[in-house]
Amino acid sequence: ESNERVYRSDYFNVDSGVKIYYSYSTCNSIADDWMTVVSEKVAHLDLGQITIEANVPTYNLPMMYKRDPTSNEILTVTGSEYYNNNVLYEGVYPDFVEDIMKISKGDIKNITYTHRSKVSSDLHPESSYTAAVQDIQDGLVDMGVGPFWITSERLLMSAFTIPIVYDRVYLVVPKPGLNDESFLQHVSK
Repeated sequence: ESNERVYRSDYFNVDSGVKIYYSYSTCNSIADDWMTVVSEKVAHLDLGQITIEANVPTYNLPMMYKRDPTSNEILTVTGSEYYNNNVLYEGVYPDFVEDIMKISKGDIKNITYTHRSKVSSDLHPESSYTAAVQDIQDGLVDMGVGPFWITSERLLMSAFTIPIVYDRVYLVVPKPGLNDESFLQHVSK
């Protein structure tokens, strides 16, 4: 895997099997000429028998996880197996996606899972989820599978489906007082 930031070309249909990547981080390149070609390209999306490549930001029990290849133990923390696409994902999300494939009646032929790229992880060390969305924006994968929070940063990178599950988040503060203390002063203690 390269340390150069790369993007997957959408010039060829996903099911053509042709995967061409490009980078603007070398030779002071710009996209102007290519964007002219892309804007003139006429595309028709036919969902018949497509293959979707999805990345997984991290493990999240019981939603998405892998097992240790040796002990078969369920893993809660990513290790070297995370980058091994031969170790399969299990959990609620893969089962849900499998059901979506079944009801697509052949439009979706296959969904393969992979890891977020190491480069996106370097670009977004604070969040494996933002790193996974970066790979979608860069065209390295078609979608991400996981419990993503829709943030303004991520929404600028990719579209999101409607939420499948809603998180209930509560703010709990000890014994809120009736003094003139602002909320910021209270939580910064």
